[in-house]
Amino acid sequence: MHTNLSFHKTVCRQLGLQTLGFTEKVLRMISRRHLVFIALASFICILIAAATVEDGDYKAIAYDLSVGFIVSAIFYWIVVYLPESNRKEIIHSGLKEQYDSFRRSCISNFLLLSSSQSYPHKDALLDQEEFKRYFKNNNEKGENRWDAVANGLQANEFYLREIVYELRMLNDEIRLIRSTLNIKDIEVYEFLGRLSRAIVRMESTTQDYDDIKSFCRFLWEIFTGWNWVSGYSKTNLIQEMLGRAK
Repeated sequence: MHTNLSFHKTVCRQLGLQTLGFTEKVLRMISRRHLVFIALASFICILIAAATVEDGDYKAIAYDLSVGFIVSAIFYWIVVYLPESNRKEIIHSGLKEQYDSFRRSCISNFLLLSSSQSYPHKDALLDQEEFKRYFKNNNEKGENRWDAVANGLQANEFYLREIVYELRMLNDEIRLIRSTLNIKDIEVYEFLGRLSRAIVRMESTTQDYDDIKSFCRFLWEIFTGWNWVSGYSKTNLIQEMLGRAK
């Protein structure tokens, strides 16, 4: 039920954003050269109007221009600014919701696979340090919890497919942001691209030992902030990048 609900919410959000993104796509078609041409044409029209006005009635021209500017500003605010602002809010809230849903769902599966259902505060494991501390330790059976997760994924395809599904849903949101939102921060855009490609590789994970090893290493990097260059990060890099995706 949870899986179907998450799927339908994502589909509805994508359909809504396709409509909301129409204005931005039209605006992107207008190049800087076209904007310069429009500005010059408008200036020439003003000069012609000023040169041909009867009895030097420049106040009428100023009045008409002022009214035209106010009407255009109101039109822009209603037709462009409000939908664009609403669209960005929908995208950011949707991605945050999907990222949180992905992490909570995975943590629930990790606790089951490591025989650690008795852990009292699941949301505490959203913290990278707590997640690392808890899953580096042993469970009541004396097994290392993260090793137990890996063994469980290799032995039970159901849990493997569940986590892959959550990754795929997260990737759908990432792709949505990269394709519909004009991300000006190149670092963020490239980071999301690398994350998306890494998730695509993980989608083909099988129950083979080497596949599960790579899969669990990827998950460990997501939940603990580990990377081969600088080790463990003190901040949640993915969350930070998603916040900067504007």
